[in-house]
Amino acid sequence: MMTTKFNRTVKGSVMALLVASALCVLPMPGQAAEVTRLDITGGSINLNFGILGSITGNFNADGQLLMNQFQPPPNIFDPITISHLTFSIFSSSGGALNLPAPTGQTSGATMTVDLQSLFAGVTSTGWSWVNTNPAMASLNIGGLASGTFNETSNAFDISWTRAFTGVPFLTSGTFSLQGAAQVAAVPLPAAALLFGSGLIGLAGVLRKKFGSA
Repeated sequence: MMTTKFNRTVKGSVMALLVASALCVLPMPGQAAEVTRLDITGGSINLNFGILGSITGNFNADGQLLMNQFQPPPNIFDPITISHLTFSIFSSSGGALNLPAPTGQTSGATMTVDLQSLFAGVTSTGWSWVNTNPAMASLNIGGLASGTFNETSNAFDISWTRAFTGVPFLTSGTFSLQGAAQVAAVPLPAAALLFGSGLIGLAGVLRKKFGSA
């Protein structure tokens, strides 16, 4: 009788340990997910040109920003116009800058996206110097963006700031993008999968052993 009671106690303790260990391995709600694509519906641009003033506005544009690859214009979305400036958005390594392709992830209700490789070709109907300045033809507007993410609808709202040097008058800018994100669950590390498989196998052995006791 004592042996049977002891076996049941050990069995219960071991199974509880197995369940607790498995919970540490299995993905939980709100776990990080990899962003594979941003389906953009709109955003905003605010550029500070010092003594010339600011160019600020919202835009509506349907487009797709793909992760882990570069997109030439106009593959992200069609050119957008704010005030007298027109922006052709694209992503690029920037040649010698060797910038990384866009990447992003979500964690619960937050999203972070590396958009350092985002550029804009900028033209103007009001400032002639913009159209002749090489820096404005390929202006690096990117940065490390962050913001909110809705786990139910996948809607996102991210923003970032950028300081500019070497461009006449232009000192800083703030940018935002809104839309819906396509995400993929982050795969478990191989070690975690192996550990989980081992737990399942151990549970089977213990079940047979204690079942016959």
